[in-house]
Amino acid sequence: MKRQTMRRYRSNGAPAGQWAVMALALLFAAIAGAHAQDRVFVTGKVLGQDGAPMAGAMVAVYDDSNHVVDYARTDASGDYAMSVTPRTLHLDHHSPGFFTEVFGGIAHAVGGAAAFVANPLRAGVNAAGSAVAVADPLMRGGVAAGTVVADKLIWPSSAPRSKPLEDRKSPGSLVMKVVEPGTSDLLAVQRVYWVQQEVLKIRSREQRTLAAWLDPVQMMPIDSTKPSTLKTDYLTFKSAHLTPSIAQRGESVRLTAVMPLPPDPPVYVTVVARNNRTGDKWELKPEGDGKFSAIIPIDKRCPPDDQAISIIAYPANQVRPGRRPEVEKEIEAAGLWNRSKPYQYNPLLVVSRNRADVTLTVLRPAKR
Repeated sequence: MKRQTMRRYRSNGAPAGQWAVMALALLFAAIAGAHAQDRVFVTGKVLGQDGAPMAGAMVAVYDDSNHVVDYARTDASGDYAMSVTPRTLHLDHHSPGFFTEVFGGIAHAVGGAAAFVANPLRAGVNAAGSAVAVADPLMRGGVAAGTVVADKLIWPSSAPRSKPLEDRKSPGSLVMKVVEPGTSDLLAVQRVYWVQQEVLKIRSREQRTLAAWLDPVQMMPIDSTKPSTLKTDYLTFKSAHLTPSIAQRGESVRLTAVMPLPPDPPVYVTVVARNNRTGDKWELKPEGDGKFSAIIPIDKRCPPDDQAISIIAYPANQVRPGRRPEVEKEIEAAGLWNRSKPYQYNPLLVVSRNRADVTLTVLRPAKR
């Protein structure tokens, strides 16, 4: 598979594109006086039973006190976009160098800046509750102050607290409710599958913020035996194996892992395997269709008998492709490669939502 180069999203020079960039600049200044780095622009998609985009669905997200922090309606493509704080997503702070960095990508992150401004795609509580003047471009697309709608969407105190909502505080998670007439309501813990640092130039100054993609939602008819649900296959290891899994010193084995990549956005990942006994690491190269592989030599450093090899993916650095020692050091310190410890997905540090483990058996030399 050809290595993807960093994309630079630019306005096409059309008035709508220029207007969108200006509006986004005003948006950064308007949201409660906060810095852009204090916001996370989240985007996602709502689909129908047949997998087709669902327009007009209302999406609301909650904080840990069950208050609506932002909401939106999906557009014709089933996309929505909202603005939340890192705390709402239970994200801590990591070095900016840990992220994939995209220049000017915020327009892409919110489903198109022109649509973000011109359509009532996003009726954000954060924007409406801040010091946004009526003349602000966000108010010209039919986005009115959202408190009335928000009050109707606030989680009723009588709503049941189901067990799946107990893990709402894991990194990259929040509670979401999606409603659309004729379908069963979705109330579930929504999760981030990709985070990248957006760099937007505003009047020769660079402004940084985070953009995150949430799992797609599939809404089911109200009379269906299946409930509305989240689709969570992206960036999850589906399989991993060694060929062969038993080898002698002087031989080599092939390590293969399969991890489906999302259709949006273009993601850049580094997949690394670690021998839990020796600490040796190998990078798995992409082969296409979410398949990665590496050739592992069985040399004198490989101890005999069984040993666990664990595979993790983290964000690639597009400026300097290849492995990133500073990220691997933190992953190792967090114990994420250690099979004896539970794996906790943190989208600010790793990309793979699970860890793939295989066992290599090295034969002892035959006695003469």
